[in-house]
Amino acid sequence: MGELDNLLTAGRMAHQALMVDACRIIRPGNPVLDRSTGQATTPETVLYEGPCRLQPQRTPSPAEAGEQARVIARYVVSLPFDATPTAPLEVADLLTVTASGDPRAVGVALPVMTVDYGSTATAWRLTVQDGN
Repeated sequence: MGELDNLLTAGRMAHQALMVDACRIIRPGNPVLDRSTGQATTPETVLYEGPCRLQPQRTPSPAEAGEQARVIARYVVSLPFDATPTAPLEVADLLTVTASGDPRAVGVALPVMTVDYGSTATAWRLTVQDGN
């Protein structure tokens, strides 16, 4: 193992120690109608469940919905560098915070906007947004 590998291993371990939140990432399927009840259900595939770190980006984006102005808040979510989802993550997968030191974040569902890759990264980073 070279010096860079040692540094990356130490950085990844340190970054993972900061992951005090937990999240679940799902991919919603197509709605299915239960003919006996008349109710539609949307199956989902769990892609990842485990530790994460939720951090706000400091530059919220203004947006307009109809005639109402609103702000879209973006967050960077860090997953362990070696996290292995059950399928490749895609834009529009849904991340839900399942545990957090900030109880207001628990239950918040955020669509995935970007999935970043990098061989010298200390964590696997995603960008999610909250348009509420």
